[in-house]
This record gives sequence, structure tokens and C-alpha cells, in this order.
Amino acid sequence: MMSPTTSNVPDATKWISDELIQKTLRVWQPYYAQPLTREDAIEMITNVGRLFSVLTRGRSHEAICSTGTGEQYGSHIPTIEVSK
Repeated sequence: MMSPTTSNVPDATKWISDELIQKTLRVWQPYYAQPLTREDAIEMITNVGRLFSVLTRGRSHEAICSTGTGEQYGSHIPTIEVSK
């Protein structure tokens, strides 16, 4: 088993902290029959990062950080406030 140090995180994902990896494992493990690994958590985190990047492409920072009802887009789903 790998020790929980950021030196084990690949260079492209140095922004992923050990705390984020551990939290991801705690949140998602109940939904998987097999034990999740650090590598599984890193893959989950990077995939969510890619999804966020695609979803926010072309949107201004202000639009991403604002809160509202989302109704201007024909949806009834609230927008998400992103903290800095």
C-alpha cells in the first residue's frame, strides 16, 4: 500500500492534496463493492475536474460564481456557487 504523501501523486495532478484523496475515498467507498485505491480516487478527482472544465468552457468567471435559479437557461436547477 502506498503511503499517503503527495510525492506519490503524478506530476500532472500535484494540485490534488492527500486530504482530497482521503475524502474522495471516504465518500465513494460505500458505493463500491471492491476496495478503492488512491489511484481510483485520483482518477475520480481528475475526471470531475475535466467535466467541470467542459461544462464551464466559454462561461465567464462571474457567471460560474454567481448564484441564481438557473431559469434564464430554461432550467429549474439552482446554479452552483464556487468558492475561491
